[in-house]
Amino acid sequence: MKNTGQKLILISFVLALLAAITVFIYLKSLKISKKAVSNTTIVVAAETIPARTLIDKSMLTTIEVTDNPIFNDYIKDSSQIIGKHTKETVIKNEGFLKEKLIYQQDEELSLKVDKTHRAVTINATGDSGVARLIKPGDFVDVVAYLPEKTNGATIIRPDITKLMLQNIEVIALDEQLTREENKTDEEEPQKESTIFLVTLSVKPVDLEKLSLAENIGNLKLALRPIKATDTIETKGTTWEDIVVWPKGDKESDTADEDSSKSSSEKEKYRSYAVKRGDTLQKISKAFYGTPDHYELIKEVNHIKDEDIIVTGEMIKIPILEE
Repeated sequence: MKNTGQKLILISFVLALLAAITVFIYLKSLKISKKAVSNTTIVVAAETIPARTLIDKSMLTTIEVTDNPIFNDYIKDSSQIIGKHTKETVIKNEGFLKEKLIYQQDEELSLKVDKTHRAVTINATGDSGVARLIKPGDFVDVVAYLPEKTNGATIIRPDITKLMLQNIEVIALDEQLTREENKTDEEEPQKESTIFLVTLSVKPVDLEKLSLAENIGNLKLALRPIKATDTIETKGTTWEDIVVWPKGDKESDTADEDSSKSSSEKEKYRSYAVKRGDTLQKISKAFYGTPDHYELIKEVNHIKDEDIIVTGEMIKIPILEE
């Protein structure tokens, strides 16, 4: 009996020891588990932020979340968000992922357009687009050539070239939004005749003019010097401006001298409304004292048939040098 009691006491002691060890291990595991769970802070939207909105500090707040790998890609520093634009809507309390933000204006064409302007694309070639040497960020002037327009034998509008838009910003070239070259060494060089796309930032009223001119004529771009903001007023050029010297212009060597002249010095023509019964010979006799200059009137006004002039039509009568 005595041996049996001792055995029972020994067994009880062993069991108690095992129980104590088990409890110790369990409590230690709880402590380790509790220690392993920690929190981290991420930046979230304090309000719903629409797409393409410039983010400021008031739109952001922070929350604590479990330090879990699923939050590794969320931005934890607000300085990486403030001043950026949202690519898409971020709802309230939603965290920010880098792919939801626009980090550079060059990523979005719409962010490069002034709020009072519009982006419009025109076709260009090497010979009309400064040999493809223009780049985004350059400024250009747009020259429009409009071909002759006739109504039967009557010329309603002669061939004319006009400096129609000045100091216009180039914001994209094809799909290139930055000044950095997109070409690789393996690519073949572009031929000057190849059509490429030039996107310009223009005012809405100029957008209408540009669209019309491109559809009825041809456009040419002229590259402006860096930081040149001056503009000049022109009346457009017809063939007469090339082959007919206005009074006093023979001694003019520069455009500045020409632009400083008074309008009376530049005047080359008189205007005349054709009356019933008029002929070119009669009009020549009235203005020059001789009918012999009717051919000049015919040529200047692009009249194909001297016997067909329209009553009420305004024609130009060249002023002959004395």
